[in-house]
Amino acid sequence: MIKIQNLAAVALCALSPYAFAATPVCAQILVRERPAVPAGGKVVIGQPVTIKQNAAAKSEHKIDEKAKAIYDKAVAALKAAKVIEFTGLMKVGNDDPAAQVMMPMGSDGKSRYTVRFVDAKPDAAPAAAESRFPPLPTDSIRVESLDGPSKGSVLVIHGGKVLQFNADKKTYNEGGDQPALVALISMQSFPGWVRSLRGTSSGFPGSQESEPLSIELAGTVLVDELECDLIKIEREVEINMGAMPNEMMGGAMKLSIHETLAIARVDGLPREQTTKPEFDAPEGAMVGGPGEGGGEDGDEEGDGEGDGEGDADGGGSMQMLAPAMTFTVFGLKVDPKTDDATFSLKAPEGFTKADPEMPGMMMGGDEGDAPQRPALAVKAGDPAPDFKLMTLDGKEVTLASLKGKVVLLDFWATWCGPCKAAMPTIQKISEDYKSKDVVVLGVNTFEQKPDAAKDYLAKKKFTYGCLLKGDELAKAYGVTGIPTLVIIGKDGKVASTEVGMSDESGAMTRKAIDAALAK
Repeated sequence: MIKIQNLAAVALCALSPYAFAATPVCAQILVRERPAVPAGGKVVIGQPVTIKQNAAAKSEHKIDEKAKAIYDKAVAALKAAKVIEFTGLMKVGNDDPAAQVMMPMGSDGKSRYTVRFVDAKPDAAPAAAESRFPPLPTDSIRVESLDGPSKGSVLVIHGGKVLQFNADKKTYNEGGDQPALVALISMQSFPGWVRSLRGTSSGFPGSQESEPLSIELAGTVLVDELECDLIKIEREVEINMGAMPNEMMGGAMKLSIHETLAIARVDGLPREQTTKPEFDAPEGAMVGGPGEGGGEDGDEEGDGEGDGEGDADGGGSMQMLAPAMTFTVFGLKVDPKTDDATFSLKAPEGFTKADPEMPGMMMGGDEGDAPQRPALAVKAGDPAPDFKLMTLDGKEVTLASLKGKVVLLDFWATWCGPCKAAMPTIQKISEDYKSKDVVVLGVNTFEQKPDAAKDYLAKKKFTYGCLLKGDELAKAYGVTGIPTLVIIGKDGKVASTEVGMSDESGAMTRKAIDAALAK
């Protein structure tokens, strides 16, 4: 039986074999145990969907000969190249903040890639036993971050080893004890077609990937001022979940990968790739996410945390929000002049060795531990960021107006299953501390629909206060995962923070409130 406790890890493990990098990290980092998703339950990544038993039938597979000829030309063109150089950009979903919050810091920047393929310098390819990377069609990669938070950072992968340095900070690292993860984080915009067109396996332990099951023409498009043929491709990847670490064990998961490739007519190479996976949950999988295993709108046949009516079949359902990914390449050059110095693993003169910088959600603890939760921009003792937000009934609330009281802020969204799972506990805390100098406020954040919070709170009969449009306040606190709980003391300073609710009783939250009241 699989217990998927961390959706960030699921997204990382499920999608990274296909695109190697560019892995959406779900903001919902704490999911309590759920009833099993039925065999055949389906999650579509790219839009909110409902998982039901015997959900959608598989789409018909079709091989269009003209589309296949364009695809085959792209395969041949890439296999003929010894080196390619390009600037890569990844876009996640649309501009919906609910989708954007799922992404690691720095995933929205452009990077320049120089990629040398294994057959261009076979003696540089590492033996499988020596390399800690998934199989790549390259012997060497150089990544230069051109903008965004990582601007100025350079990553070199060569012979299964890593060097990363930052010219602004004058520091370097060699990947620490997780070089593959350091590389992945730096390669957010690395397009999956570089691997798939050269026939390299996904690299995920125990995985099997099919050849394209469906190839169809979908028109033409202009990318990087080049006319491109659009083709749609579907393939499948089967992942042995027994290969996944720690709590994610047992069963197999099938991913159907839906791609759209824009292939330039001038040289037959792709310029843009949109990837939208969907996967069949393995039998016995316990998965958390928006909708939480309750009915489509409901509680009755689910786990009590859905929104409404429940499923007549009692099979359980779930919604999961994760964005599709679009990779665009600019200024693609084939076989530009390069030499071994481009991929040197020697640190620049005068640079100091430092530990790799890892996003909070990806920082592991001791062996066997779950990743540590992300650090916020504030810590206990810091002045709480000021705010001026409106309540559901149109009243303005400021931090100054709450001075002298202990304040509990709960950052949440209606699409966030773990947030909704925590809300009955928040309601109980609100009721238990009603007679004391404690104010409990939900901060609705990264919401998709304007009335979603109001409708949900009314439907569930939650009576504690709620502040709307809390996106900027969430950014001020450095919130990257929800639910996030912040307790502010009577003096207006942060008393404690908690990312995710540690247990259903809210014991840790209560303890922190009591400590703040005692001061």
